[in-house]
Amino acid sequence: MHRSPDIDDAPSLATLGPAARGVVRALLLGGPLTRAELARRLGLSPASLTKTARPLLVSGLISEGAALVSEQRGRPGAPLVLDAARHQFIGVKLTADEVFAVRADARGRVDVSQSVQIESTEVTAVVAELVAIVNEIGGDHRIQALGIGLAGEQTRFDDTVRRNHYLGWDQVPLAQLVEEATGIPTVLSGDARALTAGVQWSGPGKGMSELAVLTVGVGIGLGIVLEDKVLSGPSGLVGMIGHHRISDSGPLCELGHRGCASSYLTTAAITAAIGVPHGRVDIDLAQGCALAADGDPVARRVLADAGRALGVIIAQLVNILGLPAVILAGDGLELLSYAEDSMQAALAEHLDPVARRPKVVAFTSGFDEWARGAAVVACQWLLDPPRHRYTRP
Repeated sequence: MHRSPDIDDAPSLATLGPAARGVVRALLLGGPLTRAELARRLGLSPASLTKTARPLLVSGLISEGAALVSEQRGRPGAPLVLDAARHQFIGVKLTADEVFAVRADARGRVDVSQSVQIESTEVTAVVAELVAIVNEIGGDHRIQALGIGLAGEQTRFDDTVRRNHYLGWDQVPLAQLVEEATGIPTVLSGDARALTAGVQWSGPGKGMSELAVLTVGVGIGLGIVLEDKVLSGPSGLVGMIGHHRISDSGPLCELGHRGCASSYLTTAAITAAIGVPHGRVDIDLAQGCALAADGDPVARRVLADAGRALGVIIAQLVNILGLPAVILAGDGLELLSYAEDSMQAALAEHLDPVARRPKVVAFTSGFDEWARGAAVVACQWLLDPPRHRYTRP
């Protein structure tokens, strides 16, 4: 196995008590922080923070940085620092065709990434590919936890794959199978939720306590952060946006729903809507965008309709949840070059008059970014209070 204590002897985050987990999490999100600021964020008295921080300092889990320059009188406070690089995690994004894996530190900074094609979606074959790539990128590093993001109805911290239509899996105990083969504590998450965790932990959403991540591409995904926590709901079904109604007179999706988000925004829906009027079935998204660039009226209309659908969804998210920011991600973002104007127009039209217009950010995110989010989920799993194993109603 690749766990060598000689490489990294930092105490495992899994051994920490609730108060210590809170200190580490605050330092990961906003550190370095002075004792005064850390106590304020955690709602602790100075004496309680000193008591909590002392064993962390003694163990070397955190340290004191250089004193901060202060304009106020008195000795400037020395910030507390967590060396995130000493804590290594592996994140995996699993699709029906490929395994994408990264090794990252506790802040989600990626040290190495790798991918491998899947020859078969049979469970044993996929697990073998997962184990091989985890052992390869783990090397001699001590890996504290492994996170796997994939489609399906997983809760925030789960062990079982449920209703993954791409792999054809249901009720597959994937975390147990991988953990038994690697010896690494393993947790599962919905892929959009994992991407959202990475975006909020150390991506374009860093420092935001409320935001949404909306993904477009093969499918449509939604992750929501409220009060600094990625939502999952009691059954893991938060973010089921794919068949949300956009228009009563729109196109049909593959399930026969008229005018839902999937009928406008999935790659398959867009390419079919462009290709059918041209008598073609071989158009991909890049070719559809190229047609739009050349002035093709069908391509331009289809992409404008996709933009309007995005604008409606964003407006409704803001109207209901009051979100200040929406991050757009996924492998279908190429459409924004020809859809942004209609997106912004629809957002303005459907936004409540008293709602604040959100910040909308396009985040180019390859599958490595989704895998990085799964590594962040693994770190958050160890720090989650209470740090229980998987639960599902």
